[in-house]
Amino acid sequence: MLASRAAYETIDETQRETFGLGTRETALAEIGVYHGRSFLALTAMRGSEEKCIAIDCFAEQDFNVDESGRGDLDKFTKNARRFWRGGGESADDESVDGLPSFIEIVQGNSVDLAPRDIVGDGGIKVRIFSVDGSHTAEATLSDLRLAEACSHAHGVIILDDCFNPDWPGCISGLSQYLAHGGKFVPFCIGHNKVFLSTAEDSATYARAFAPAARKNAELFGHDCVVLKHGWIATFHANDDTRAI
Repeated sequence: MLASRAAYETIDETQRETFGLGTRETALAEIGVYHGRSFLALTAMRGSEEKCIAIDCFAEQDFNVDESGRGDLDKFTKNARRFWRGGGESADDESVDGLPSFIEIVQGNSVDLAPRDIVGDGGIKVRIFSVDGSHTAEATLSDLRLAEACSHAHGVIILDDCFNPDWPGCISGLSQYLAHGGKFVPFCIGHNKVFLSTAEDSATYARAFAPAARKNAELFGHDCVVLKHGWIATFHANDDTRAI
């Protein structure tokens, strides 16, 4: 998860310095939090007045048609308490159930959710939205559209498992999203994820990731920074030779 944490930090720094995000008017969110590993790394990026939104069907596994992950609310809650207790959060930051008050849980099938179920009607927009829910093409397409509707104009959507051969629905759903009017486009590939922003911001974010890149490549007609992968060095010996 260190690689994902570094990616979150790059996005967070760019958003704060370039676009002034990270205020009470923005939030962080993830669909498919499982036991919280990725989500909790994301919460470490929050501004002092931001909320973090965890979306998962948890025990309602009838919605998990492809069995891509069995989230557990009790384990998630336990991990969140431990993570933020270790981070030195004060009692004022905790709700009655022991979770930090800035963590909001939305339990249900993401395909059935509307933007107001996530961000309400108060004008809050998500600046980093991780999508790691059901991995069918249909669910991926739906989740990307939901994330787009909830996202800030300068936000980033991160789609997980795009290059995992067990889950071809992820890349298929992304293809459909882009082919049918998706407003966010790929700017970076790495850690088995595709990072998307608006076309207007893609060059800004790509420059931010450039120091960690090994090459550029085109994905569905969009130029992307490709991050370094350790497995390439293992199988092809063409990664950064300074690591030898």
